[in-house]
Amino acid sequence: MIDCDTSIRTAPAIHVATPKTQSILTAGITAALHSAPGICLVGQPRPEPDGRDARPQPDVLLAEDQPALAPEDVLATASPPRTVTPDRHPARVVLVMRDPLIERIVAYLRLGVRAFLCHDAPLDDLMCAVQSTARDEVYLPHGIAVRIIDGILPHLPFFTPGTASPLEQLTAREREVFSHITAGHSNAEIAEAFCLSQKTVKFHVSNILRKLGVKNRLQAVAHAHQTIEKAA
Repeated sequence: MIDCDTSIRTAPAIHVATPKTQSILTAGITAALHSAPGICLVGQPRPEPDGRDARPQPDVLLAEDQPALAPEDVLATASPPRTVTPDRHPARVVLVMRDPLIERIVAYLRLGVRAFLCHDAPLDDLMCAVQSTARDEVYLPHGIAVRIIDGILPHLPFFTPGTASPLEQLTAREREVFSHITAGHSNAEIAEAFCLSQKTVKFHVSNILRKLGVKNRLQAVAHAHQTIEKAA
């Protein structure tokens, strides 16, 4: 569950490294992060007398999808962490996408990216993505979650070629709810997003699982991850 309301006054600053070569898009995002509370941008190297890099290690790497480059090359252009100490995890990537094509999303998932952001996302979504990534959590905005669902459901084990896709059995509201389930949102968060009661959300979730032929919401998401791994 993503908690973006946690007080930032007592939390340590999140160090964010931006791409070495910035487009207008990432330059704008960098400017927004520069003035955001609780965020510290990792700048250019400041060598110590002994030659060590004096910059703090980034917690989060910001990368922008570039359709002209292969996904692995896009990630290679992101500012990488210099070292990883035994008590510190490597920095995670927040990938910004202008045109979230399912093929590229799956490619990035295969490369270990677990946080995505649409290019026109509001500042609150940007902060949620950065904060969630710093906590090593998955962040999938609604639009990208829908692309993943639409792209992988026809290939899941319970789908039989020649029959209607399980997704087609869902109502428009159920598809919206399922996109939030895939993004890791709780029933309470879904209820708040759609101004529904939790009882109504629970009813929608029950119908979704029945129509998709799975026993619980975790199993539905697990099928999606298994499909991505099999495609690797």
